[in-house]
Amino acid sequence: MAADLVVVLNKSTLTNTGSDSITATVTSIDTNRAAIGNVPVTLSVNANAVVSTNNATATNASGQLTATITQGSDTSVRPVTLTVASGTITRAVTFNVVQQSSTNNPQANDLTLTLSASNINNSGSATITATATAVDGNRNALLGIPVQLSVTDPSAFLIAPSSTTNASGQVTGTVNIGQDRSNRTITVVATSGNLTRTAAFQVIGANFSQASPVPAVATVGAAGTVQYTLSDVNSNPMPGVTINVSGNGVTSATGTTDLNGAYTFTYTTPNAPGTNLTIKAVAGGRESLVTIPIAGGSTTVPVAGSTPVATALNLSADVVTVNTSTTNNQVTVSAIFRDGSNAPISNVRVLFAAAGDNGTGKIGSGTNSVLSDASGTASTTYAPGAVSSPTNGVTIQACWKVSDFAPGATAGSCVAAGGQLLTTTLTIVSNPVSISIGTDNTVGEGGAGLTYVKKYVVLVVDSAGNPKADVQITPSLDLGSYSKGFWKYNIAKRRWELTPQGDYAAVLDDGVYIEGALNAICPNEDLNRNGVVDGGEDVNGNKQLDPRKSDVAITLVGATKTDANGVAVLQLEYPKSLGTWVDYKITVTAAGVLSPPAYYPIGVPVSLPSKSYSALVAQGVAQGQTYAASVVDYLYTYTQLPVSAGDLTSETPPPFVISPYGTSSSCASPK
Repeated sequence: MAADLVVVLNKSTLTNTGSDSITATVTSIDTNRAAIGNVPVTLSVNANAVVSTNNATATNASGQLTATITQGSDTSVRPVTLTVASGTITRAVTFNVVQQSSTNNPQANDLTLTLSASNINNSGSATITATATAVDGNRNALLGIPVQLSVTDPSAFLIAPSSTTNASGQVTGTVNIGQDRSNRTITVVATSGNLTRTAAFQVIGANFSQASPVPAVATVGAAGTVQYTLSDVNSNPMPGVTINVSGNGVTSATGTTDLNGAYTFTYTTPNAPGTNLTIKAVAGGRESLVTIPIAGGSTTVPVAGSTPVATALNLSADVVTVNTSTTNNQVTVSAIFRDGSNAPISNVRVLFAAAGDNGTGKIGSGTNSVLSDASGTASTTYAPGAVSSPTNGVTIQACWKVSDFAPGATAGSCVAAGGQLLTTTLTIVSNPVSISIGTDNTVGEGGAGLTYVKKYVVLVVDSAGNPKADVQITPSLDLGSYSKGFWKYNIAKRRWELTPQGDYAAVLDDGVYIEGALNAICPNEDLNRNGVVDGGEDVNGNKQLDPRKSDVAITLVGATKTDANGVAVLQLEYPKSLGTWVDYKITVTAAGVLSPPAYYPIGVPVSLPSKSYSALVAQGVAQGQTYAASVVDYLYTYTQLPVSAGDLTSETPPPFVISPYGTSSSCASPK
């Protein structure tokens, strides 16, 4: 006689396919919880299910009896209870019969979409994980349901390793903000059949690190400026961002931030003495409001609310490169004021100046005083001239006072002007003169194992060949074309091969490969690279521009500036399925470099608008050659996205075995 029975099911649900089953294992045990054999056991199930023990009526010598449970003739979704008895001992376990989705048209009853976070900083390295879950009417997770994840933002991109739910009913994707570092809302969309779910997150971090009116008090009819600097979460400048500036009684302006993330708005003070001029700037999803008193009447700038207890003078960088007639290298200078409770103090007057640069540098605010804002910060810029300095050879001065300076006061005569002086130092370095880019013969793998990572080294030197440290590197990427076809395994040579077909064989085939098929090479449909489907650009008629800009991401690894050896590292990251099917070209520029940019693979700049498919066809006709010859000649300065050597020799089909852009021989077909 057993003291107890232990019942274990091999799974918790039974799909109503008619072929699914659950295995129940019954173990009879004694008072010491040890298995004992030859114990009579009876099993029964309710809810029209069927249980079979294969005629066994007692546990075996090991104390176990195995039974198989099926749905019976009832295909309804329901709970089922298995009851096991031996003498006076009874044990029961319950499982669910669940709906099996159709293999021809699998459908979920509901779909949920969750994000790993509600916001993400704009550094470019942070990501959001999106998870879509498909369930049936009983909220059970469904396997094998097609779910498409996408993002609505034109810059952001999403990488999803699968578009079919796994055993947990889930499809996941990783969202990156792309090259746009503006504050904004990005919406993720999950679609399955007629079900659509959305979830949104915020990109944050863009900020006006400087919004300084110069002069601090405007005069009717006189010119004034507001100097802006737009930065990301890591205080890196945000160049190329559209900025819109407007104000009461002044002419509005629209512009673009420069390489330093800077923009200067110039205005003529309206005839409204004794009032305040409010200037509003919007850029990168941020808004800045600057209030400038207009002299006249009873208008005055109030004195600072209290005398600062804590002060600091900070630079955005302590090394800056000399300027030429075509450059605008500069650093942001910020004087910070706090009271005894560490609260910011506004309306502190600050005069800025520089010493030790032979008078060749320029303070953005000139001889005008700058007022600290609501954050307790008074900011300006310093741009060096054409002369370098010794290490820490330039002193930046900030003379501050809680009330107005007398006319003619300068930071150089701070004590005489009744102010207090803050100082810090920086170094002006000579221009680097040359930049190069290269790589090795290895291809890495992304953190999730779904992408290839290819790294490149950038080297910057001066005229003597010495490495130049702390040079800002700016990479860009152009996708020249996409290809169609498939790889095939050569059993004899134990490798995957891609053999040019048709006219491509005459210009590309070297006789080494015999398997697979490279059927078409198609130029980038986005001729001006503006991301908009302009007339005639969608050659293959699939309602998008191929290749997609988001196929490949380019980023600097670690720092965005060269290290002590003049070296910076950048990388390409792209889904493994795109390997070999997209041609690319890297262009790298460096702040202050006199030589042309560096290019990979070949030193020829990208020319826009690029040549269209029809133009290359016509060129071939005009020159008496095939389209294949024309497109190969046109793309000689581009190269294919590399893949891992191991994926080409493994018998397992590689992720890129079939082109995601199709296999047909026509660029005019989406197939």
